[in-house]
Amino acid sequence: PAASGASAGPGGLHPAGAAGARAAATHLLARATEAAVYTGDLRRCREAAAVADRFGMVPPGTLGGLAAAFEGRYDDARDALKAAAGRCGPGGDPTLLIHSAIAALLLGDHTGAVTAAVRAAAAARAGGEAATVPQVMEFRAYADFWTGRPRAAEAATLEALHQAYATGQDNGACHLQAALAMFAALTGDEDVCRERAEAARSHALERGLGLPAALALFALAFLDLGAGRFAASAARLRALAGFGPGHGHRAVRHLATPLYVEAAVRTGDTRVARSAHSDYDRWARTVRSPDELALSARCHALLATGPEAVEHYRAALDLHACGTRDFERARTELLFGGALRRLRRRTEARDRLHSALEAFEYFGSPQWAARARGELRVLGEPAAAGRGQEDLAGRLTAQQLTIARMAAEGATNREIAARLALSPRTIDHHLRGVFARLGIRSRIELVRLLGEG
Repeated sequence: PAASGASAGPGGLHPAGAAGARAAATHLLARATEAAVYTGDLRRCREAAAVADRFGMVPPGTLGGLAAAFEGRYDDARDALKAAAGRCGPGGDPTLLIHSAIAALLLGDHTGAVTAAVRAAAAARAGGEAATVPQVMEFRAYADFWTGRPRAAEAATLEALHQAYATGQDNGACHLQAALAMFAALTGDEDVCRERAEAARSHALERGLGLPAALALFALAFLDLGAGRFAASAARLRALAGFGPGHGHRAVRHLATPLYVEAAVRTGDTRVARSAHSDYDRWARTVRSPDELALSARCHALLATGPEAVEHYRAALDLHACGTRDFERARTELLFGGALRRLRRRTEARDRLHSALEAFEYFGSPQWAARARGELRVLGEPAAAGRGQEDLAGRLTAQQLTIARMAAEGATNREIAARLALSPRTIDHHLRGVFARLGIRSRIELVRLLGEG
């Protein structure tokens, strides 16, 4: 309504006032889009787009892009999202820069997403909008997850979580809890993943926040997949596909499709997997992201057999080489190595599996490293831990190492729990796991061991 009062004449707004009102209205529309993103409600997306059209406003590209994507108009979605992702110059409006980051994520452009996120955080700090900084990290976390940077990203996300709670942004904190569950799934921290996912889902479902609710379920499904619990992973991912607004999110369902194909193939349920992959492949071919195309080629390989599968795996790895999802490239090598082993192509299988193992150790992902070692053992290959396992960091998960260091510095379990936004019970469980893995019995020994490291 403010924008509609921009006409000249008696009672109209001064041109400068009109421009200010339009800018304010555009900002409010961006905020409304964020609400639609959080809830995953397509109807709200359409309503916001209609408001923008009615008053001749240019809506955030994420709004039109999401609406078009949800309706299957992928060409229109790509164009709208590319326009939004391109508005990421330095010194811009932090909120619009966040939308640029979201658009880049939806296009599979993780480098662009990080660039926009960094500029959004800088613009927020320069403008005295410190409360906006945690919002930036909510979406940067996705890029950090897919590109395999769990340790550094976890620390930054945890700091953002504290800032969100301190500034009363409980919904944002819920999203950050779900992101931390994602990192815990990647590093194999089962208890932390479950606790953070439960915290996120409890808050999200109570308030109709479809995005963090779906992301938390995605984290649990990824955890199950890494542990070889394929039926459980497939069940969670099927549920994710079926949830409506406030409970699930189409964008997260899309992200989860390659995982679902993998889990479904492992459980013999290929019919639904083929249908899900068909839609994913259409999106990948529309946006032409090397990462999306690589994952689609991997899905083709999983759904194929024999030599045909081998060619799809090779195509996937060629595409991965042009992308940024390094962790998914390692997972493709793991799956490819297993397929080559079953085809009795031992030499190439061994090379692929060793490459995957080295990557998983680098990423600090013991569950997936164990899967690679298991494949190598079937080949009769020695699968001794690599150099990353010889030092302290190699023997502990990322979360365990963080807790161990805090304990060695003299922090109590309750103090560690407060700093990590976890329960004292979880901290106690982790410390017992640290002692068991390191073969020690007391904090005094822990201090000595960390001092030596």
